[in-house]
Amino acid sequence: MRIITRSALTAGLTLGLCVAAVAQSPTPAPPPPTPIPQPAPPLTKAERIADRAISLLVSWKLKAAENLLAANEQELGQTPEYRTALGYLRATAGKWDQATELLRGAATAKPADPTAQYFLGETMSWRQKPADADAAWKAARSKALALIAAGPVNARTHYCLGAARVRLKEYNLARTALELARAGGFEPALVDYQLGLSYTLEERWQDAIAWFDKVIAKDAKFAHAYFYRGLAYGKLNQKDRLLVDLDLFLKLAPNAPEAGIAKATLAAAQR
Repeated sequence: MRIITRSALTAGLTLGLCVAAVAQSPTPAPPPPTPIPQPAPPLTKAERIADRAISLLVSWKLKAAENLLAANEQELGQTPEYRTALGYLRATAGKWDQATELLRGAATAKPADPTAQYFLGETMSWRQKPADADAAWKAARSKALALIAAGPVNARTHYCLGAARVRLKEYNLARTALELARAGGFEPALVDYQLGLSYTLEERWQDAIAWFDKVIAKDAKFAHAYFYRGLAYGKLNQKDRLLVDLDLFLKLAPNAPEAGIAKATLAAAQR
């Protein structure tokens, strides 16, 4: 009986110690709440109008873009977004000094925004100043990355980042940014066009053609899609398609900076 009693006592003490230990253990902290994703800031009217004008300009619908900007000049004319679009309009007309002044002024007025820097790079590329173009595209890339790191951004920031990275030959990173722009609701034809350019610069001709096909399916008057698709056809020795596309490009954009290249390419192909 003594042994049984001692065993029972030992068991009771052990159980008591376990209970005490459990009672003294701190209550585990609850897991931190899952952060609620913050929505991207809504576009201002100036951003919406400028984005629409720029979309028209990229697809070389110059008169429509000019009319849109004229209709909003009184209200928005002094905003950096408006002046960015106006600067790009001046560039399409070959008014290089005006374009450069407007785009640099817009970049200074809104230093965190990559858009003016990106189109300054486009302008410098048309002026055949590659070092200045690269510097502007690198500035656009840096500004876009800083905005993305700081918090939620709207799709236009991802688009500018992707477009700048296309020009800087960072093709895979560019495509990732462009697909984020698409997911955020950015103009699909512009996203497809930049993707087509990325494959053109990478000399992946069939992929480039496939993306320009998508652009043209969305917008049959997107002039530069014909220009770059035609060049891709030329690289694949598809002369008939080259001739058709460059002819269409010249009908849609006879005064574009690339018109001289198109005319020379057509002349060489027809010999």
